[in-house]
Amino acid sequence: MDVKQARDRLGFSQNELAQIVGVSSRTIQNWEAGVSKPKPVQVDTINRLLKMMPDPPADAREPDTVSRLLAIIESQQRVIETLTHEHNKGKGENGVIFA
Repeated sequence: MDVKQARDRLGFSQNELAQIVGVSSRTIQNWEAGVSKPKPVQVDTINRLLKMMPDPPADAREPDTVSRLLAIIESQQRVIETLTHEHNKGKGENGVIFA
């Protein structure tokens, strides 16, 4: 994945994309420079963003757009945390399930 191309298409700064993906802006810089690569889950997040915005949005740099995306991601994170909690409920140490 070409992170810079994806970021440019979304209209985000490195810092904005970092906030949405959950990494530091330095990590985005390293991805774009080829020093490191994003993990599959991070690539998936960027791809989902691209699917949500198939055409380069004219207002991508508007705070309202970034706020909406952050709210969506925070909501998804809460769902994941809830599902993880429910999945782990009743498990003891070492993942042993107690009935």
